[in-house]
Formats: sequence, C-alpha cells, structure tokens
Amino acid sequence: MSIALTFLLIAFCVQGLVKFAVGFLVPYRTRIRRIASYYQRDGRIISIYDSVTLVIIVALVALLFLTEIDDLSFITGLIVGMLLIQIFFHRFSEPLSETESPEAPVAPRKLMSYAIQAKPRLAWREIVIMTVLFAWALYVLIGRLVT
Repeated sequence: MSIALTFLLIAFCVQGLVKFAVGFLVPYRTRIRRIASYYQRDGRIISIYDSVTLVIIVALVALLFLTEIDDLSFITGLIVGMLLIQIFFHRFSEPLSETESPEAPVAPRKLMSYAIQAKPRLAWREIVIMTVLFAWALYVLIGRLVT
C-alpha cells in the first residue's frame, strides 16, 4: 500500500513542478490557447479532469489511512494546502485587459484561469512556496523508494 501511495504522490509532485515551469517558460499565447481549448464545449474537459482528480484524492486519502498516518501532520498539511491555494487565488485581483479577457459569457473559473495565465507573477510568493514544498516532497518520496 505505501509503495502505491508513494508512486501516486511522486506523480503529483512531478505534475505540480511541471505546471509551475510551464507557467513561466511557455509563452503566454501558447498557454492561453491551451486554456481556451479546455473550456470549449462548456468546460467538459475541465469537469472530467476535476472528477477524475477527486476520485484520485479519495484514493490517496484511503491509502494514507490504510498505511501509517500521523494525524497532526495530515491536518497541518491539509490546512496549509487549503490556505496556500486560497491566498494564491486572492493574488489575482488585477482586472484583465480586453485582449486578456475571455469572450462572454464568462464562468468564474474560466475568468480565474485566464487571469492566472495572463499574470502568473502576481502569485510568485505562493508559487515559490509550492515549488519548494513539491521539490522537498519529491526528494523525500524518492528517498523512501531508494532505501
């Protein structure tokens, strides 16, 4: 069980690091075209992704409870993660220009996605913290597999 959990967590850490790298290394026009394609057909791709991710989250927590769990560490991680994401979203308070805004009608999640793609630097502090945490977690998880 713990090996399965470790591999799943490694995959999420790698995904998190790649996502942040893409946000700063891939040109804006490329990123925004990709985001626009995700929202075609009423955001069905996003909804499917969210549903699959929710199932994986439940599986991760179930695997965690089936292995060794330190309740204080889990609760601390839960609270830190939720607050970090909340602060991350709050950084995007600048209005988008007409060229950066999606076409109307705009669902709130689509507007937020466009805002993040337009100016990821607004959340640089949160991105640095998340990147450091992902890198540390990846180091620890790979260390578990090696030893």
